[in-house]
Amino acid sequence: MAAPSAAHEQRTLYVTITVTMVLGAVGIAWGLAVGSQMILLDGVYAFIEVVLSALLVRASWLARQGPTRQFPYGREAATPLVIGIYGFVLVGTLFYAAVEAVATIREGGSDFAAGSAIVFGIITTVGSVATWIWLRSAAGESDLLAAETGAWRISSMRGIGMVVGFSLMAVLAGSRWDDAVPYIDPVMVLITCVAFVPTPLRMIKVTILELLEANPDAAIRDAVETRVEAVRIQFGLDPLEVLMTKVGPKLYVEVDGVVDGALTITDEHVVRQQILSALDELPYEIWLNVELTPAGFGS
Repeated sequence: MAAPSAAHEQRTLYVTITVTMVLGAVGIAWGLAVGSQMILLDGVYAFIEVVLSALLVRASWLARQGPTRQFPYGREAATPLVIGIYGFVLVGTLFYAAVEAVATIREGGSDFAAGSAIVFGIITTVGSVATWIWLRSAAGESDLLAAETGAWRISSMRGIGMVVGFSLMAVLAGSRWDDAVPYIDPVMVLITCVAFVPTPLRMIKVTILELLEANPDAAIRDAVETRVEAVRIQFGLDPLEVLMTKVGPKLYVEVDGVVDGALTITDEHVVRQQILSALDELPYEIWLNVELTPAGFGS
């Protein structure tokens, strides 16, 4: 599958920004009106995502601009950098919300009618799930859109959790468990924070690994090594060493090996072109270096 174009990424992100702004504004207004921390968190979280999605759009544009005099190898690192910022901000938001929820519990909880909150939960769940499903089909192999898809998955699960939690409030209200009702809203916030913090933590981990030029994940390594091995067998070469790292949409691959002394520069070029042709099937911008050293060279 080919990597999505910058224009596709940006159009997709603009759509999600628009949906997020609408749901965020509704959430903040609704949360303040009914006095629900969970709904307010949902709205504030959405507006934070608007800012971060705008950064993703900018990162997508920068990554596709190619080399410049100041950045001779391009600015593809903008992609993992922004994804990392995205992760850090989401972690910070969840931490702050958790602290506020604990404070509310210590103060005796919050009390409001569950009916209106259930309606909001249904609205935001439908909007989030629909956007999430659409993004999954639109994301392709884009790291940026994958990060955005992960954020909408969180929003969808958060919406479902709200519907369940507020419905529980409605069921318990007036029953012998009525005293527990004020604590359901802040407890929902705590559960949300604990349940969804792994996603931004994974985003931060990916950023750190890419910027430190670590090995890409196993699926990418296997895809590269399989293609290089096929070319090695085709030309009857000895085992080759394959090194690689990934930075945003750019995949660096180095292939080294010791070969028969009769191999010419032309032969090496043919091998390189064959490997490059095989790797071009992958949805990344390939930066390939092939160095085949004749046996006994330098000895």
